[in-house]
Amino acid sequence: MIVCAPDMSVSIASKFGVEPCILTTPGRTSSARGVKVLADIGLTGARMGIDATMYLLFIRRVRPTWAITPDKFGDFRTTLAQWFRYSPIISKYSAPIFVGQEFHRPRIIDAVLDLARMHVVERVALPMRRHPDVSCGSQPRLCAERAERTLRALCGVAKHVHLLGPSLRSVRLLLAALRQCEQQGTVVSFDTAAYRRAPNSQVKKQLGGRWMPRNSDEAAAMLEAWLRQALL
Repeated sequence: MIVCAPDMSVSIASKFGVEPCILTTPGRTSSARGVKVLADIGLTGARMGIDATMYLLFIRRVRPTWAITPDKFGDFRTTLAQWFRYSPIISKYSAPIFVGQEFHRPRIIDAVLDLARMHVVERVALPMRRHPDVSCGSQPRLCAERAERTLRALCGVAKHVHLLGPSLRSVRLLLAALRQCEQQGTVVSFDTAAYRRAPNSQVKKQLGGRWMPRNSDEAAAMLEAWLRQALL
């Protein structure tokens, strides 16, 4: 299992038996020697739109391992059109990932499966921070149930399935499905920056009563605490 985060390191990942990956965006770039990198436009970019030219220049400069292809929040059809437009360009510098907007709808699941079977799409990301009709932070079980149905359909068909920004509780609910997916030969991963707010009151107390980290050492400690709750 691959876990991507802005402050991820080999040493942190090794404590949890996962493969490390750096999460990067055009406004926040970071890297570590020998660690895979995932580039993303972010939820705001999917909702409000992005400067595609600037994003493609960013991809060309950073050359991440994987790159989320520009998508449109809650709009599968527009996202698919953008996939055909931008993925050939991104594939020159990175492995593009298609975002399965509206993936909880049965007809969309079928459409994504067809794309995967035809190898039009090999890597699929499932939005897990927010769906058009629900905030996954407030309803993590519902979002996890939707993702699990799609995961089980894509496992063994898609080359790689990625969860975009799942909550801690959603990760815990999906662990069994993710591990089963790996056994079927599909790479699985998720990314998170949710730990940048202390995941529990104990961590908040360790930070002197603060919810937010002040430096990279505190951010790394919070990431470890988040992963401990999510994966163990």
